[in-house]
Amino acid sequence: MLRRLAIIVVLASVVAAPAAAAPAPEVAAAAYILVNPRTGETLAQRAPDRELAMASTTKIMTALVVLDEAGLDEEYTVPRAAVEIGGSSAGLVAGERLSVRDLLTGLLVASGNDAGLTLAQGVAGSEAAFVELMNARARRMGLAHTRFHNAHGLDAPGHHSSVSDLIRLGRVAMRDPVFRAIVASRRATIPGPRGAGVRELVSENLLLDLDPGADGVKTGMTNDAGYAIVARSRRPALGVTLYAAMIGSPSGEQRAQDTKRLLDWGFAQYARATLLPAGAIVGEAPVDDAPGVRVPYRPDRPLSAPIRLGQPLTETIVAPTEVRAPVSAGEVIGTITMRQGGRVVGRRDLVAVRGAAEPGFLDRLRAGVESLLP
Repeated sequence: MLRRLAIIVVLASVVAAPAAAAPAPEVAAAAYILVNPRTGETLAQRAPDRELAMASTTKIMTALVVLDEAGLDEEYTVPRAAVEIGGSSAGLVAGERLSVRDLLTGLLVASGNDAGLTLAQGVAGSEAAFVELMNARARRMGLAHTRFHNAHGLDAPGHHSSVSDLIRLGRVAMRDPVFRAIVASRRATIPGPRGAGVRELVSENLLLDLDPGADGVKTGMTNDAGYAIVARSRRPALGVTLYAAMIGSPSGEQRAQDTKRLLDWGFAQYARATLLPAGAIVGEAPVDDAPGVRVPYRPDRPLSAPIRLGQPLTETIVAPTEVRAPVSAGEVIGTITMRQGGRVVGRRDLVAVRGAAEPGFLDRLRAGVESLLP
């Protein structure tokens, strides 16, 4: 049993780990950002809130609205306007009917403007009505620098976003398993015109070939936007996921290479460290009425977590000033919390390493005498 709770002990130390990596690499884009979504850290950025044409990264929101409003097995007829829109295409044919699932594949893999307009009209009856849904969703998400004027991303006055908004948009979209599965694919197929054969679709996201950990999200290119991307990459062994976004890269190859170098640099800012090894005794508490008897305590299990290199860790122990016997081995008597930069990295219960029997008469007598001594 706990006698009194609780003394809080705070110990600050810098983890013994390699120093942080070199400064972020040079990036040719007009605006970019690199974010760790779990910690909320922005690792590198340039003009994160600058409002710029966003090209086909628009289609992230198009897909989100469709996934909200339509069933994947619904079928929509391809309007002639969709075939005539120009720009990137999924090779659709006016008058054919395709499922929402196939149209989303054409939208996100081939970046088909034809698929975008087909979905917009199928869901809302008109592109204008669909764009209202897109902007309403953007407002609910707090995308203060984003405004949509179409469902496909071709340049239009007032059609813009920022790389910080695109990160937020991409993060929400990647929570959807259907969206996530489609954008992870460099190549895909959908049924051929009027069901004859198949259409082979190829994504322009070269990052999927360069980075084995990349699994999305969307690329785009227009005259006003240049080459744009929203990307996610993971390092499971490290326990870190990063998002990057850029607008205004000079070419598709440069976009992919810069994104890869930026992500690699970002992952190099972290290491997976054993912060609390198995069996590590972190303190001890005296037993009330049992002079000289102390109960050591340790974390109930090891703690290993990704940490940012070069930043101090803070250890907070909350434990009793003394315990009242009997105490059983393994009994929880406190907690230990590891923080970095104010963020909780991990927390463990503190358990008694060994038990302590209830004090006998002589123990209590000696404790009483000692309490009277000056």
